[in-house]
Amino acid sequence: MPCWRPSSHPEEKDVPTTAKVTRMRMPREGRRDARRIGCIMVKGYPTLCYHSNGMKTGTRRILFLCFLTAFLIAAPLTVLYTAGYRYSFSAGRIVQTGILSISSVPKGSSILIDDDTIRQTTPSVVKNVLPGEHPVRVEKDGYSSWTKTLSVSSRETTFADDVILFLTDAPALALETPLTAVSVNPVNGSAAYARSEGPWTEIWIDDPRNDTETLVSRLPLAGSNSLTLSWRNDGTVLSIELVGTTRVVTLVDAATGASVDASWPDGLALATSNDHVAVSRTNGSASEILAYVPLGSYRFGDAPDGVLLLEDETRDRVVLVNAAGGDQPILLTANATFWQWEPGGKRLLYTDGFDLHVYDASAHSDETITRLSTPITGIGWYPNHGYVMYALPDAIESVELDHRDRRNVTRLVEGANLGSFAIDQNGRALYFFGTVGDVSGLFTKRLQR
Repeated sequence: MPCWRPSSHPEEKDVPTTAKVTRMRMPREGRRDARRIGCIMVKGYPTLCYHSNGMKTGTRRILFLCFLTAFLIAAPLTVLYTAGYRYSFSAGRIVQTGILSISSVPKGSSILIDDDTIRQTTPSVVKNVLPGEHPVRVEKDGYSSWTKTLSVSSRETTFADDVILFLTDAPALALETPLTAVSVNPVNGSAAYARSEGPWTEIWIDDPRNDTETLVSRLPLAGSNSLTLSWRNDGTVLSIELVGTTRVVTLVDAATGASVDASWPDGLALATSNDHVAVSRTNGSASEILAYVPLGSYRFGDAPDGVLLLEDETRDRVVLVNAAGGDQPILLTANATFWQWEPGGKRLLYTDGFDLHVYDASAHSDETITRLSTPITGIGWYPNHGYVMYALPDAIESVELDHRDRRNVTRLVEGANLGSFAIDQNGRALYFFGTVGDVSGLFTKRLQR
């Protein structure tokens, strides 16, 4: 460190600024503690002196080379690290990482990757994930968990953007009633049920959302007759089927209780011959045959634009027909005890009683979602997400449509005599008939807060 020492020579003030400056070593007597001292001399007089710790030239070179080597190694490693490169012990080399994008309902759920909890919560973009298979788990207190092994590739983003966790709350009783003829509206969760009043059987619609009951029909029901209630998929019409010596089907408007005309849709007709049924469209005096379908007792069902659905009520079968006709107008022929269109979409969820399928009318694809050994007693879509639900005699479960690794199956309800159910339009509540504990009736189960 420099040390300024003013000269005491009386002639120092006369030293010109252009004087020659030289550097010389001080006498041996001036050394202190083995330090080397240098001075700036003007006309032989010491003017500026400094102390310098001694360091050999070889030592300085070694330090310089060490720092240079460290820089040459660290600089490219820093650049590679910033660019997302990591060393993979499984691959034995440096690889470029990928990204995991995870979002869930509800938000704020914890994320575990390779059994390690990361700091972020959903929704989250997890960067610098090594390529390969990674077990991912999403969980939150009070909710079911979601687990799936996802494949991550270099310089690519793997998405898990439709993770649904369901509340684990117990169902609550909304209406206690014996389980005779019951059916839950697939749109709004209101429930139609039969109640005996003297010689009459009354059909009521109970709406648990506003705690109201509406009488829609009163029938004289003999002991040998059986009664079945069912809703149309759009939830506007209730079908009351009375089977005795004859079969009588009454369609009732759910809002008013008035009878509904059961005729075919405008311009469409069915004509039966010896070996087939012709589906035709009439436009004025002209008639166009759209398709020929197998013999059966058909009625037109609800369907999105561009598709006609025929339900064979005697054989539990559905036939989808291209509304424009064409060379191959039959889109699907399948056994279906239950079926339901995706709200606002062109995917049909259906089951033959043991297999659960999704048919996509846009892609003309039919996918098996699950296969069970226990009879399926009801099905439904979870709105706005890639999940469907199905009822078994003793449980109601949800299953995701994402087929990567495995489909997550969540048991939502356990009970007995379970069948008809519905999910509200926001996906927050499940309504179902059944027996929970020792109580039978209409229950509600919260799915989301």
